Amino acid sequence: MRILYVNQWGGLGGAEISLLRVLERLPRNQVQPALACPPGALAEEARALGIDVFPTEFPSLRRSSKLSEGVSQRLRDAIAQSDLVHAYSVRAGWFAGHPCRDLRVPMVWSIHDLFPYLWQKVWLRGVGQRYATAIVAYSKVLQRQMGKGLQDRVHHIPHGVDTSLFRPLESSARTEVRRRFGTPADVPVVIHVGRVMPFKGQHLYVQMAQILHCQHREAVFWLAGDDSMGDHPYAVRVMAMCESAPSQIRWLGFQRDIAPVIAAADVLVHCSTRPEPFGLVILEAMASGAVVVSANRGAPAEIVENGRTGILTPPNKPRPLADAVHSLLTREQQRWEIASSARRVVCERYTLEQHIQRLLALYQSLG
Repeated sequence: MRILYVNQWGGLGGAEISLLRVLERLPRNQVQPALACPPGALAEEARALGIDVFPTEFPSLRRSSKLSEGVSQRLRDAIAQSDLVHAYSVRAGWFAGHPCRDLRVPMVWSIHDLFPYLWQKVWLRGVGQRYATAIVAYSKVLQRQMGKGLQDRVHHIPHGVDTSLFRPLESSARTEVRRRFGTPADVPVVIHVGRVMPFKGQHLYVQMAQILHCQHREAVFWLAGDDSMGDHPYAVRVMAMCESAPSQIRWLGFQRDIAPVIAAADVLVHCSTRPEPFGLVILEAMASGAVVVSANRGAPAEIVENGRTGILTPPNKPRPLADAVHSLLTREQQRWEIASSARRVVCERYTLEQHIQRLLALYQSLG
């Protein structure tokens, strides 16, 4: 089956790295993948995997609802060569939908985002009704967003983690990763991973670190991520907060190989300010032995079982975050038990292999 994957951005964020992992693991005796995306790191890495790439620039929907004539023809030609199209974002689905309908090529549409306003949801459902043969919702909260009228087209397929890549580290490997970031082997490490933008709540993380500093003066707090897809003024503000904070905060920047970095930490804090549509980094931490502390809403509340596979706290409140992290740092046995249970759940329910098999079953049902 020839499948064209369409992605709106050419850089490497979490969604793009996840897409690359899927493309790498697709069984080539069943699927011949191709990719339409803007020029950039994503296209380069896809080519390195032996995947045909169709360079395609997608404008912001706020600026234009139409592609230029040349780009539109290139995308149409790529779709015409395909048995199925998998549009990996809202914008990709909008631009690929019309030619897919004209050429009678089935389109699978991945929905990654939660939309707060009713008019946005109405628009989303209308596009899905018009163009999508099937819709992939990575969480139940995303599934509910599509409404009852599209229930027969919406498929709940959670993201998956490569558990051979995201796994606990041996002591010597943990020590080496910590050494890279100027962190002693024997101190508690708390990490936050995500693009730097208000939604991801780095300011809440810094406030939590300031609170914890009084109780854990030896603890080190890692911030991994950059503002390449985020918000530069916000990043500057968070950096200023870090500089004035008494706690030991390390800016790690964007880490292409994030797996060993997460595994070298003791606790991962996830503190998005709005309901999270999925939060793949939560699964990655659960697989890696870092105990998750997350806001109790959105998809994390579906993934994490409070007290058994992680800790859930009230959203947008740094004090409960600090209390939960403090409890974990002072109770090593509890931390070990939660980490073990979390890894087991990921291996049972959320592996990359399971994710790909669910996608393949969906593709085959449409072919």
